[in-house]
Amino acid sequence: MLIPPPIPSSLSLPSTVQDIRGHATQLSDANSFRATMTSQLKVAHKLGVHNADWSACVKATTDYLPYLYAILASIEADDLLLKADPVFTWRMTLSTQSLKKSNQRVALPSYHYELASTLLCHALCLSNNSASLVASLGSYELSNTLSKTDLNRHDQVIQKAADMLCRAAGLLAHLSEVVIPRWEIAVGLDNLSKSRPVELTKEVTMGLAKLCEADANLLAIRRLLSRSLSVAHSTTTPGPPLSSTHPSPSLLAKLHLHVYQLYDTARSLIKAPNTSSGEVSQALRTYLSQGRALALALSWKWLGVDCGESGGRERCGDAVGWLGMSRKELEEIQSVNKSLRGVIKRGKEGGKVRKGKVGEEVESVARFLNAYKKVNDSVHFMPVPSPSTLQLRVPAGRAALSAKVFTPPSPAFKSRSAYNGPMDVPPPPRALEMELGELGIGTGGGAVSSDEDGDGEGTEGDYFGAGQYF
Repeated sequence: MLIPPPIPSSLSLPSTVQDIRGHATQLSDANSFRATMTSQLKVAHKLGVHNADWSACVKATTDYLPYLYAILASIEADDLLLKADPVFTWRMTLSTQSLKKSNQRVALPSYHYELASTLLCHALCLSNNSASLVASLGSYELSNTLSKTDLNRHDQVIQKAADMLCRAAGLLAHLSEVVIPRWEIAVGLDNLSKSRPVELTKEVTMGLAKLCEADANLLAIRRLLSRSLSVAHSTTTPGPPLSSTHPSPSLLAKLHLHVYQLYDTARSLIKAPNTSSGEVSQALRTYLSQGRALALALSWKWLGVDCGESGGRERCGDAVGWLGMSRKELEEIQSVNKSLRGVIKRGKEGGKVRKGKVGEEVESVARFLNAYKKVNDSVHFMPVPSPSTLQLRVPAGRAALSAKVFTPPSPAFKSRSAYNGPMDVPPPPRALEMELGELGIGTGGGAVSSDEDGDGEGTEGDYFGAGQYF
């Protein structure tokens, strides 16, 4: 998935606050990191989503976030005083309302808006970096010349890309559950509902989290299948019977069912908001709809293969039924030409990529279906259940990966309210006692003797109230 992230407009952070605790250097550093982030994102926008250096964008947002959290903490501690409500401007990319504007910019007050937009930007950069890594590999598992070493190395890249998506999913969930609710409380929900972009609502950010999690699970499935696909394509045409090293079809069906559930949830959440900022762009909604349908079709495919490979005579009819449902769903996806242009890659190239994937699956399902149907029609003669009957037997989905909990970075600098600048640290009590003893104060004169020289008990003066210190 490649989604252009929001881009901030230039702003001087030191000019938005009054520094009363000596944070001038840190504010200057924060301003520098924000400028770097803005520059990297503008370069990425100019190059386009396919050619941008998303790893550089991830680093730029990563460097800025600790300073942004520190500024927010200092404002809450009154180390930094707002001169007025600072207005931050971001160029948004998913709201239909903002896309109608020539500059697509949304200006809103509050550092909460700055934090929410930066976190959204960071998550989308992580997701785009993942997609770029995957795109660089091509269809490596179908290569006949790839060595085992190269296959392992490519599998590790797939794992790294999936991990990035899990991090992005956790960050987006944190944005939805923690950051945006705090923003709504600070500014007022009524004010935000009329002005904020739709991609910064709780529903849409959680929908994006589910989308990233679904894509991560698809990569986990791809890695699980890579070795068996490599063997199949290097030896024979993929199809029945499955090799002994092939992953369990039942497991693959459950994994795809979980992906379907994630896409379905994401699709429902993204369609939920009803704000004056419009709705999420058609491209993203199409991507979710197509991903949802494809995951469902593949789950039916593997349920059919499971029945055909290990179900015996009694389940041969079920195998034909499941695979027939899968083929019909895939052909419907294939026939919707306009929907093939998803966010994963834009334009004609994106349509070819998605269409090619669906076409491969149509051919794969046809091979399994023809083989099992031939056996059933000539040997087993089992009835083929109706789709409504089979859908009652759909098992629960199973997750391969889950979102990684996002932990906000430690602030780049700390509030000085609890510690007002450099000062001499008071000596520990024992050291103070020894100094007083040497001066003959409170001990009857003379140096304080150590415990080794006495009976283990300290001596007290003979004046009234000796030892009764307050």
